[in-house]
Amino acid sequence: MFPVLFHIGSFAVHTYGVVLMLAFLAALARTYTAAKRQNDPKIPPDNILDAGIWMIIVGTVGARLLFVLVDWSSYRHAPNFPLNTLQVWQGGLSFHGGLFGGIGALIGYCLLKRMSILKVADLFAPSVMIAYVIGRLGCLLNGCCYGAPTTMPWGIRFHDDGVLTPPSHPTQLYASLLSLIFFAGLVWLERRRAYYGQIACWYILLAATERFLMEIWRAGTTSDVINVGP
Repeated sequence: MFPVLFHIGSFAVHTYGVVLMLAFLAALARTYTAAKRQNDPKIPPDNILDAGIWMIIVGTVGARLLFVLVDWSSYRHAPNFPLNTLQVWQGGLSFHGGLFGGIGALIGYCLLKRMSILKVADLFAPSVMIAYVIGRLGCLLNGCCYGAPTTMPWGIRFHDDGVLTPPSHPTQLYASLLSLIFFAGLVWLERRRAYYGQIACWYILLAATERFLMEIWRAGTTSDVINVGP
């Protein structure tokens, strides 16, 4: 695994953080391009870009908040509480917290700018899927969210608290590959949409399907969280 990309003095630049940033940028670029191609005067591309930035900010807060709440007892009884709840570099993020935070930011921004929530949600749905594809590759490099032990030839041994796991399912790769297929399906659907909101609904269904399938191979229930610390 490759959790630290490089050091600047004593400061470690974590690989997952860099990959997550690339995922955000890819999602923003893809949504902005889709908005320009759609050419709807009621949904200006610049507004879509602003909405995406707010989704990232609020989503990150939501991801951290849910991560802390899931492990609240550990944070609450730590000697540096409550500052430890802000130390993202030592903790992690929850995908579902980020998703719910991003959805909330999207709805709020659409209401503020009087844009159709369903139309905008359809623009963002494939972008969120491709961001997930990239983000799970970050999980692989970070060595988190791995699967249960396996005898399959592609099993990978991950570092977990200084100990190597037995060969385990690289569920991060499974999730990325499956989500890439789902992304292609959502893009295909964009030109064949029967009603606004259809792509967003399909995203929810496909994302839930991906999660259900991954839980077959994932190790433990803590796979909800992404460790971005050392």
